[in-house]
Amino acid sequence: MKHIASSILGVSLAVILAGPALAQGPGGRGGFGGGGLGMLLGNASVQKELKLEASQIEKAKELTDKIREKMTAAREQLQGADQEERRTKMMELNRENNEMVLKTVGEFLKPEQITRLKQISLHQRGAMAFEDEEVAKKLALTDAQKSEIKSIVEDSRTEMRSIFQENQDDPDARMKKMTELRAQTLAKAAAKLNDEQQKTWKELLGAPFEVKYERPAN
Repeated sequence: MKHIASSILGVSLAVILAGPALAQGPGGRGGFGGGGLGMLLGNASVQKELKLEASQIEKAKELTDKIREKMTAAREQLQGADQEERRTKMMELNRENNEMVLKTVGEFLKPEQITRLKQISLHQRGAMAFEDEEVAKKLALTDAQKSEIKSIVEDSRTEMRSIFQENQDDPDARMKKMTELRAQTLAKAAAKLNDEQQKTWKELLGAPFEVKYERPAN
């Protein structure tokens, strides 16, 4: 039992820094909710921001359900893996899911809706967004910057683990502290960008947006 709990903790921490959308899961429930673009597309507040029509929402639901099944299966398969392997595989799976989503949504979303979905994803991923190859390329990050940002994220992940373990019986306090740490981590990482990169980063983010989560009815 202790091994299983440790495994779940490791997988959860691998995605928590990527924002509440991943940490809370579909519908605002706590737990495993990794899925990037696909899971965001299934969120009601995101659908409203994108101005999705009924037919688009239905197709988005079908896509989200497929990704949720993949992520659930991945969670079970990774229970026996060590922490670094879990983190690496989760990042790989999220990249695969995002690539699949971008190919699929082109069939039912408008170009401007896809652009906004990408912007929202960057807001949610926080400092981890800088590890994305496409983002790093658009910002023209140097090897030194990549190394510095990676170190910042790793340090934050260690602190996040402590917060998780020390506040297991108080989910509200845990999420508050994690959210604060995530904001601090993003600020530290963004501070490594030069003026031109800062400008490009703001353009990539677009207008601020906070994803809202509905608590499931009791």
